[in-house]
Amino acid sequence: LCNPPTSGLPAELRNAGARGAMPMAPEAGCQALVGRRRQLHDDGWTNLEGGMPEWELSTFVERLYRRYNGRILRLLDKWRGFWMEGDTEDSAPGADRPGGLVAKWVSEKLEGTGVFLYAAHPSQSDDAKGYDYSGSRWYVTCSEAAMKRYGGRGVAPPPPLELQDLIWPDMEDRQKPWLTEIGWTIVPENSDPQVMHADICSPGGDNARRPGRGRYHHFAWKTKPEDRCTTNIVPGGFSEGCATWDDYSKWSQVSGNAIIFDSEMLHRGARTKPGIGWSSTLTLQVCAGTGWVALNDRVGKNLMWYTQQIGWEDGAAVDAFIGGSWQPLMVQSRLQSGLYTVVASGGPVSGLKDNELRYRQPTTGSFAAAPTSEEGFLVGTIVDAFYDGKRLEAKVARRNGDGTYRVVWKADRSFSDALPVTSLRSLSKKEESASTASPWSSASSSGEEDDNPVSRKRSGRSSSSAEEKSAKRKRCAQLETPAALMAQVFDRGWAELRDGLPEAWRWEVFEFIESCFDRFSELVIQELESLRDFWDPCPGSLERHGAFAAAKVTERLKPHGVAVYSPGPSQLQEAPWVSNGPRWYISVTQRALQRWAGDAGAGSVVAPGGEGLLPAPAPPAGLLELLHGHAADSGQMLRARGLGWTLAPAGSDPQAVHADIWGFGAHTRTDRTRWPHILWKRRPGQLCTTEVVPEGFTEGSVQEEHFRKIRRASAPAIIVDSEALHRGAKVPAGAWGSTLSLELCTASGWDAWEAYETGGTTKDPSSPLDWRMLLIGGAAPELGSLTPLVGVPAGGAETFEEVLLPLASWKSPKGKALLAAEQRKWENIEG
Repeated sequence: LCNPPTSGLPAELRNAGARGAMPMAPEAGCQALVGRRRQLHDDGWTNLEGGMPEWELSTFVERLYRRYNGRILRLLDKWRGFWMEGDTEDSAPGADRPGGLVAKWVSEKLEGTGVFLYAAHPSQSDDAKGYDYSGSRWYVTCSEAAMKRYGGRGVAPPPPLELQDLIWPDMEDRQKPWLTEIGWTIVPENSDPQVMHADICSPGGDNARRPGRGRYHHFAWKTKPEDRCTTNIVPGGFSEGCATWDDYSKWSQVSGNAIIFDSEMLHRGARTKPGIGWSSTLTLQVCAGTGWVALNDRVGKNLMWYTQQIGWEDGAAVDAFIGGSWQPLMVQSRLQSGLYTVVASGGPVSGLKDNELRYRQPTTGSFAAAPTSEEGFLVGTIVDAFYDGKRLEAKVARRNGDGTYRVVWKADRSFSDALPVTSLRSLSKKEESASTASPWSSASSSGEEDDNPVSRKRSGRSSSSAEEKSAKRKRCAQLETPAALMAQVFDRGWAELRDGLPEAWRWEVFEFIESCFDRFSELVIQELESLRDFWDPCPGSLERHGAFAAAKVTERLKPHGVAVYSPGPSQLQEAPWVSNGPRWYISVTQRALQRWAGDAGAGSVVAPGGEGLLPAPAPPAGLLELLHGHAADSGQMLRARGLGWTLAPAGSDPQAVHADIWGFGAHTRTDRTRWPHILWKRRPGQLCTTEVVPEGFTEGSVQEEHFRKIRRASAPAIIVDSEALHRGAKVPAGAWGSTLSLELCTASGWDAWEAYETGGTTKDPSSPLDWRMLLIGGAAPELGSLTPLVGVPAGGAETFEEVLLPLASWKSPKGKALLAAEQRKWENIEG
């Protein structure tokens, strides 16, 4: 593609925000591109000659298609008798359409994968009337899997330059674009055409589409080169989704292996022939930066949550337009505003926009054609790469246009970009064979690390076949030794346990927390739901969201040793960063203290000073070695400062960034992790998604720069250094979010605590809160008296009788009015 001068371009295609003489997207002199652009932006569609260009997102969805489509088809065949049934009890997209009930059942079978099925617009004969539908069609959405896959980067990868030149001719459109959908269609054989529709529309017609300028684009392609997309389109059919009988007479059928069409244009899936079996088309949908505001008016808030920004992650090799020319540089950082800083020879250059960055392009002496095995390394090749004076095993993830490479390191799945070919060396056949049996076997064929849950079956507690367990043991031996894990936790703030809590770590304390979760979690949610009207603090209050509700639930559950606290709230992710919702921590520490209260007798009170109190059992050797990772703590007393789980309502925004506890003064952080925090999921297939600021050891100080550095964990269990900045991630709509939690304190941490030199959480004898810690595997401390708890005899095992609470007074209108007055008094609000 050429980069011509900008003179003579139509005004609407000129770059409104370019720097100096920045080259425009190709226009004059590229007649083929001009024609395709006009066809796309005026008529609403165009073919992609040569098929779908190479793009990491298209590779990602193709991989999921290969992995899951067969399984989905088998489930659909199994429930063929229910294809025309809608689901009147669900609010999921398309639930009430034909196929909605089956879609719900299939999605339940896919739980934990990040892949969901929903009913698309149904099939209908052209001579049918009204809502006389003849069949079901479905769409498989992978948006959640994509969010998990790219959440740690903060952005999804941009489309290749040739696609950007086609869909975003105006440079404004390239600034902060969005990925809005990713997946594939599923259509039975011998189906009538689909109901005519537009993907994105607004009945009110506000912020209408400007003629000749598309903003929402839908890529559709087939996985086999010989197959053709046959979508029926209405050229120029930009009617905000309103289809008339005239539109049914205007449609034409496209024919191409890959196409792009405007998501605001009327279209439908074509008729499928009998005897051909199921048919599918892979899809990607993107939103131009200029279309984002209008999209919020057209799509529900719940669905908007599944969108993610497209852009360049930290460390990416790019060409940057600086000083009137394109220069090969590296991205240093990306602000939430969408502006970038790149590293140049004269120092960092800030304030660059998306349209001032591009994938590396060929330079003099580089080769841009796809390499053969003789002249370079193919994507997915396992290599030895020279980095920081060492040869390390890696996988080729991308071959840049200038002949350099991006690789993903085997040891920690991080990446390095712009490595010259001279830094890479092929493995011998023996070495490569050994490597393919190593942890790389679970990585993606595209060569990138695969953080989304579909690549591995993982659960909070490991359980698998003998062969899988053998592979896990190898992974643990190579990548997850106690020393290696704690080195990650200390250096960057967290480490992921990609197969969950190892079986070798089975521990009574973990099982105690899980049993409490099973017994109390639903009850706590019910109690909090009954107090929803009291989640927000009163106007003028200095209390956190959810604090008053937490206090009321604690009053009711205190006899059971369960307390509810309100930690950092959820907050908006744009300035002014307003807190907008509660989050809670459910503590069973008191219940644990009573659980291991020794043999003083069931229901007895332990005497002041702690006589009769016994510590909880020590963890297994491997876990103990990890927790006592520093020589100064080895053999010393270990304590649990918090046992329980986090809880956040469905649809909650991310939590405020914070650190749980840190040392200061003589106990400032030095060379060890003092307060390790283990988090894990109770249900198989679920992932911890805590977001951490790498190396964010700032004694709790949060600056704007930390927000752009945030990385999301993605594993069934993780270990976090409590001194690192972190936050709870956004909670998907539809269900409350919870993560089991064990916060530990080493001997070094205890020294800081006893010296009153901790921030975030501080020992305060005057506080009404109970800060006692559970001893683990050692002698008893000097504790105050323990109150006998319901269902937990001192030194006895957990019991499982149903927990029955008296009717809450606030469940009546009068009781609510009294509670509102109580809240004002509790929050010190006058009047």
